[in-house]
Amino acid sequence: MLINTVLLFLQNALPIFIITTLLLHSFSSKTINNLNVKWLVFGFMLTLFSAFLLSESLEEISISIDGKGAELFFFFALLVVYFTCFVLFILNNKPVDTLVKKQISFIAFFTVSCLNGADFIIYLTNYWASAQQMESMLIGIILGGGICLSIAILFYFLLKYINQNIHLKMFNYFLLLFATGQLMKAIVLLQQVDNLPSSSIVWDSSHLISENSELGQLLMVLFGYEATPSNIQLITYIIAFSIPVVMNNTRQILLYIKGDKS
Repeated sequence: MLINTVLLFLQNALPIFIITTLLLHSFSSKTINNLNVKWLVFGFMLTLFSAFLLSESLEEISISIDGKGAELFFFFALLVVYFTCFVLFILNNKPVDTLVKKQISFIAFFTVSCLNGADFIIYLTNYWASAQQMESMLIGIILGGGICLSIAILFYFLLKYINQNIHLKMFNYFLLLFATGQLMKAIVLLQQVDNLPSSSIVWDSSHLISENSELGQLLMVLFGYEATPSNIQLITYIIAFSIPVVMNNTRQILLYIKGDKS
């Protein structure tokens, strides 16, 4: 129970911590300091209520669309995560923190939190009533929460150091890697319900880093690590990461040329 709870935190709670860290880097310190506390509390309560509502409705969703409802629902939700981060990747290269940027950031945070929060709530409600497992679960929650918070803090300052000393706005590429990793989950869901064909495995690195290990879970959250990626997953990953990078660099080159001519 203890190990399962810690792994559950790494799988379902850590993505919320990571997306929060990445979104904090997307805005200036002035913008963050000027955030309305009431709106933050409202957004948090709305997200928590939505995650609880999703956890209660997940059984009905699962049996819909010939038993494919849950997979398709999560697939489209993960697509929302990818495309919101895609747009943020482009907007982060603009110096102004626009209202649209704030709204898109909330959609990304809201979607990630609801999807992962619902799974976490289901786990808690299934085991909360067991008095024998209560102590192990509480210890697991404390340890798992502490690990996720520690990783998020270290990740925040690591990104801050990289942005200041190595490459400006490197966090933006980590945001895109995170989004592409979420897209990999969406591909797996479609393959599970046979909406996408299962293709051959490109490699197997499970003997080096297992997906079920603590390190594997961390790498999976950060950039969608797969120990046994298929051809479709690998091709989708490369395309999904490359398109926004090419679009952004092309835009910067055109702006540079335009600036030189003017």
